[in-house]
Amino acid sequence: MARELFAARDAGAGEQQQTVILARALGHAHFREWDRRAHGLHIAFRDAEFADFSIG
Repeated sequence: MARELFAARDAGAGEQQQTVILARALGHAHFREWDRRAHGLHIAFRDAEFADFSIG
């Protein structure tokens, strides 16, 4: 999903569109465990002032 987010940013996507992509990625990785559970869960990422992520 990071590839999709960076591609959107590089194509001039606005903050709202990038936030939707980020919410979908977080939902798949954290809550749905890459489609192994919580299939009907809708993720919304709202009113975030700051988020810090690292790849480990």
